[in-house]
Amino acid sequence: MATFLPPTAPPNATAHRIDFTQTTPPLPHYRHLFAATIDNLLTESECSELLRLAEASTLTRGTSPTPQWERAMLNVGAGEQILRPDTRNCGRIILDAPELARKLCDRLLPFLRDEFAIDTLGKDAWRVTLQTRRRYRLTRLNERLRFLRYEGGEFFRPHWDAWYTTPDRRERSFFTVHVYLNGEGSGDVDGEGGLVGGATSFVRRLEVEREEDEVVKVLPRVGSVLVFQQNDLLHAGEPVVRGVKYTLRTDVMYEEIVEDED
Repeated sequence: MATFLPPTAPPNATAHRIDFTQTTPPLPHYRHLFAATIDNLLTESECSELLRLAEASTLTRGTSPTPQWERAMLNVGAGEQILRPDTRNCGRIILDAPELARKLCDRLLPFLRDEFAIDTLGKDAWRVTLQTRRRYRLTRLNERLRFLRYEGGEFFRPHWDAWYTTPDRRERSFFTVHVYLNGEGSGDVDGEGGLVGGATSFVRRLEVEREEDEVVKVLPRVGSVLVFQQNDLLHAGEPVVRGVKYTLRTDVMYEEIVEDED
């Protein structure tokens, strides 16, 4: 574990901010909101090891050697979760892993800071949508790593990701991080083998008239990462048409900057 996930990203890692006025189709009502991708942030072998660690965490001596993926629940507020397979239908492993979260944060931080400037919040115009005049600094990634498994038409209907606040209320999340653990970034049903479907799709808000196909898709590609603003971006996990989709989800955590610190 000591040498796993060193802080330096692969040399072919590339970052891209999503401009919703220039996407196909454009979603101009999201023009002030933040979403970005980082391709090749992790290697394929690193993704495989993360998945192995998650599945190994479900195995105990004397039980079945088959990893146990529980059905993912739906958050309904006040810390409550319910099973709603008509809305969210996939498997999940929850792994509380502070050291892994720290290593992932070390790998991700240069991009969040240098490419996207979201290591501190409270100045840029798009951040007005965070509905706060306070200032925050990035502290870490949420150590609660949620591994998700989609297969055989499984999906997650359009939804918003809620902010998470720690029990002591000292930290809160503003962004979701999705790490794609497999996939070739292709939606070609006619191609040979591999994962088809399972895109993360940004869709028009419910109050905005839209056509069925007016979505901006981010296709799963092994080692790539999707980072996006919570609370305001309506998105969905599209059905998996072929193969199995594996992702890791966590949150970017922040603490408030007290004014007398400056």
